[in-house]
Amino acid sequence: MLFQIIATLIWASAFIAAKYTYEMMDPVLMVQCRFFIASIIMLPGFFAAYKRVPKERLKIMWLLALINFPLMFLLQFIGLYFTSAASAVTMLGMIPLLTVLIGFLFFKRRINKIDLLLSLVALAGIILTVVGGGEDNLINPWGCLLVLGSAVSFCFCLYLSKDVMQEMAPKDYTNVLVILGSILCLPFTCVLVRDWSIVPSVKGMISLFYLGIGCTWLAVVLWFKGVQKTPTYISSILTTLEPIFGVILAILILDERLSTVSAMGILLTLGAAAVSVLIPVLMKKSP
Repeated sequence: MLFQIIATLIWASAFIAAKYTYEMMDPVLMVQCRFFIASIIMLPGFFAAYKRVPKERLKIMWLLALINFPLMFLLQFIGLYFTSAASAVTMLGMIPLLTVLIGFLFFKRRINKIDLLLSLVALAGIILTVVGGGEDNLINPWGCLLVLGSAVSFCFCLYLSKDVMQEMAPKDYTNVLVILGSILCLPFTCVLVRDWSIVPSVKGMISLFYLGIGCTWLAVVLWFKGVQKTPTYISSILTTLEPIFGVILAILILDERLSTVSAMGILLTLGAAAVSVLIPVLMKKSP
């Protein structure tokens, strides 16, 4: 469980590191450089891992790489460029509820009244977060919408990747996904980068390598290492820590200030997400 908590903390800090990286390069270029750094680490094991992908799963692996990396990460970090780290990470707090809603709408999964109610509460929280705007007007509706779009992409991947992950080792799956995602991101980078100039800084370079090594590679390794020894219900609870850690780090490190309305919205959103994860866990454990 300790490995998963560390991984969650690293992922939560990604938005903080990205804010420092934006000071020296375009956000789209930052995403591509992040993937490039991670790919260098994973490349030695890629070809062997790719050969172990079942032939009938190759097309879905390319699709998952496209949705997971160019689509999800570009939406996430372009959105972050326009809004505050605290509001962006709050949008990711919607993932547990979005997973339920997308399962109901697109994958014929059942949805209960409690999940529907919590979804409405979380939506109200997002509206309050955006309307509140933060003390320095740092919360941008467009930026929040883009980050929310990245969360939707992630949820689709959860369903689409289910069968593939049952047939592949986690290490192979991650390795193939990162390398393919890096390749597929190149055309988007060529089209979407607005400024190709890089103004190197110590803080920016450290943040970039932290994103590439820590957030893209190390955190994944730690998470799967923890998953092997941690009950599934504990893992699901730990996922709700990421937005909480992210908001705390944004306030402590970036000195972001939240208005009362935005703070209430964040609490509502994260609270609804946490309850949506805890209810099924408690129901399973009850006699």
